[in-house]
Amino acid sequence: MTVNAWWGESPEERYWMIAPSRGIVGDALIAPKAADDRRFEWSHELVAHTAAGDTVFVWDRTLATPGIAGLARVLGPLSEQQRVRHGEEMSHWHMPVSDMLRFTEPITLTALRRAGLDVVAIRDALEQRTPGPVYFPFIGDAETLVPAPAYLSKVPRDLVSLMSTRFGFDFAL
Repeated sequence: MTVNAWWGESPEERYWMIAPSRGIVGDALIAPKAADDRRFEWSHELVAHTAAGDTVFVWDRTLATPGIAGLARVLGPLSEQQRVRHGEEMSHWHMPVSDMLRFTEPITLTALRRAGLDVVAIRDALEQRTPGPVYFPFIGDAETLVPAPAYLSKVPRDLVSLMSTRFGFDFAL
């Protein structure tokens, strides 16, 4: 299996969202690399599609009110590392990132749901014009939006623009 890199011909599509289990990214995006179709996990394979200079928004589920707590920059270069997982040595993607820059006010799920109609419209429009999966960071309808159950997801530029406008952080696109 392969990732549907719908953004490949659009250099302005350089945004991602990570939802690490402990709420912090650390110094790298690290995910198991698929050895075969049986182990293919798109949210892990997306690590190999990040590039130096990309922005990674960080979903922090450890906050009292979970939300997008900040961002980091992809530093690169991409490499592979051998790591032991479940007692088995496996190849992992390893993409260095900067320290996370925390937002003064996280973008909470409640706030995202208030903008839910716009978020869903961006997702639906992207899905309509894109054959195959788009790896959008949120699932559900406007009132029930939740983060996709994924390690890494693709944030379209239009969603970054919406978040910048609606939630008051200045972000050069």
